[in-house]
Formats: sequence, structure tokens, C-alpha cells
Amino acid sequence: MPSGTRGIRRGAQAAALAFVILAIMVDVGWMPVVENDADVAEALGRLAATTGWLVTALRWVSEIFHPTVFRVIAAVGAAVLWWRSGRGGVGRADPAATRRLAVFTLVTVGAGGLLVTGFKDLIGRARPSFTNPVAHAAGLSFPSGHALGAMVAAVVCLVAVRAVTGRRAPWPWWVGWGLIVALTGFSRLGLGVHFVSDVVGGYLLGVAWALGMAALLRPWQPGALAAGRAGPAGPASGEQGHRYGDQRASWSRWRRLSIRIRNWAATVALLASTGRTLVTSFSSRTARRTA
Repeated sequence: MPSGTRGIRRGAQAAALAFVILAIMVDVGWMPVVENDADVAEALGRLAATTGWLVTALRWVSEIFHPTVFRVIAAVGAAVLWWRSGRGGVGRADPAATRRLAVFTLVTVGAGGLLVTGFKDLIGRARPSFTNPVAHAAGLSFPSGHALGAMVAAVVCLVAVRAVTGRRAPWPWWVGWGLIVALTGFSRLGLGVHFVSDVVGGYLLGVAWALGMAALLRPWQPGALAAGRAGPAGPASGEQGHRYGDQRASWSRWRRLSIRIRNWAATVALLASTGRTLVTSFSSRTARRTA
């Protein structure tokens, strides 16, 4: 995970750009992606059909790391953090940072499902189809909700460790969450309910969403967001503070937040429109050459 707010913001932008490009390729049916998805799905389908214990293990992985499980854990964790914010905070996080960490945890993990539902309806991709399927799943295919849920949970947990301890999470946290994310994605592929591009899309969207929320809320930063930039809080010695100062700072903070969200939305819309046009044009030229 990138260090520093600027690095986190750039990481989110890169993941968002990669997701938009992949989503456009899936939506227009770009043949390299479609053929690769079909080949991997066929190979894993043959493996699952002849390995009963593997199917059972993958079903357990899908249930244990289901997005709903992560949402329940996030809701409980956010409630505990909010309670601790009234008692001096937790670890190195002061009360204000602890409250932001609670909001970050609840909103980022909880709203991930809405993102998945929206993009599933937008792309409208059907799930893989087999003659003798080993598992079934309702709904559409792209992106994978399990993959996004695991990735978002991983990023949120690593950010929380940084906020509470004041330093980057040690390597066991990264290895552990890396295994969870990888196993969750492979379980959806092995059960034949997702294509490779669905899982990769879920990963990319999860990284973009979680890092974007981290850059907006900055739960590791002590004190109020406005105070971190405005310098020492409170009036200088011998001066009387303005009675509307805190209210103005609060409105300024929310105004900056709304501007960032608006800019993010405009950037994603522009990338989606431009990328779709380019990929559609490239696909049309390729079809004419092969015809």
C-alpha cells in the first residue's frame, strides 16, 4: 500500500483507471479477454469435476470470506471504535482520528456492496455456464463481489493498523491478508461462478474504492482534518477566538471533501467515455481485418 496521502491517492487513481479499462474490454467483448476467460474457466471446470474435496474446500472458503461476514465484522469494529473515541481514542489515534477510523471502516466496507451491484447492472455480464456445474450463484458476473469484499477488508485492516500503531503494518499482516484475498478469488474461479476478469475487476475496484476513501478521510491523521493544515488550534495568547471559527473550518472541510468527490466522479466518467470509444473503435477495426 502506498505511503502518504499523495501516494495513496495516486494508487487509488491507478487502480480506478485499470478497472475502467478492464470493464470496457469486458463490456465490448474484446476477444483476448473473452478467450482467456473461457480457457481458464474450462480448465478449472475440468479440475473441479474430478476433484470433489477441492470443491468442498472452495465452498468453505467462499462462505467464510463472504462479503456479508466482512460487513458484520466492520459494523462491530466501527461501533467499538466509536465507543473508544469517547474514552481517549485507541492506540496512537486520538478521539478525532478514532471517530474518522470508525466512519472509514463502516462506510468503506458497507458501501462496497452497492458498488458491485451498480457495476454488475451496468455491465450486465452473465456468469460462466457449464453442462454439469459444481456450484451455482445468483446475479450477474462482473465484477466479483467476493473479490472486492476481500480486497476492501484487507485495505481497511492495513489502514486501521497504521492509524492505531502509528506505523506501517508489519509483514505478517500483509502476508495473511494476501492469502485471504488470493484464496477468495480462486474459490470463485474454482467453483465456476466467475471468470478471471471478474475477479481481477473486483480486486481493482476494491483497491480504488478503499484507497480513495482512505485518502479522503485520512484516519491515521491526528486531530481534525482542518487543524492538520491550518497549524496550531485555538487563538494565540492574548487573542480572542472567533465564535464562528470552528463552524467555518467544518464547512470548509466538507466543501473540500465534496469537491474531491465531484472531481473523482468527473474523472471516472471521462475515462469511461474515452476508453469505451477507443476500445470499440479498435474492436471494429480488428473485426474488419479478420472478416
